[in-house]
Amino acid sequence: MPGADAYQKRPMIVDSKKQAHRKDDFKKRLQDARAKQGLDQKENGTGSDDGQQGQSLSQGYRMGLEFVSAVAVGAFLGYWLDRWFGTTPIFLIALLLVGTVTGIRNLMRLLVDQSDTDDRDDMK
Repeated sequence: MPGADAYQKRPMIVDSKKQAHRKDDFKKRLQDARAKQGLDQKENGTGSDDGQQGQSLSQGYRMGLEFVSAVAVGAFLGYWLDRWFGTTPIFLIALLLVGTVTGIRNLMRLLVDQSDTDDRDDMK
């Protein structure tokens, strides 16, 4: 292939002083950008605690979803069994109650797990 030698990669000569200056310059620009966005304020104790707030919100959504899904599964199974056996509301009421109890039990389990995690974090 003609001219292939022209496209060969040449070794790059790296100036260590120039590279150190680039690294320092990058760190300074990054620090300035973080300060501008308010991300470094947490170290001073003045920033918002978005991480903790997001984790709490996630935990709340999880609790709500687990409770609602347990009740919905119980209601669906009760309705389906009532239709299958031709009974009117017997299985629906029974499994709706079972789903509600299961949902409350799941919430209690999550709350106990969360308090154990908080206690371990406080010990550190």
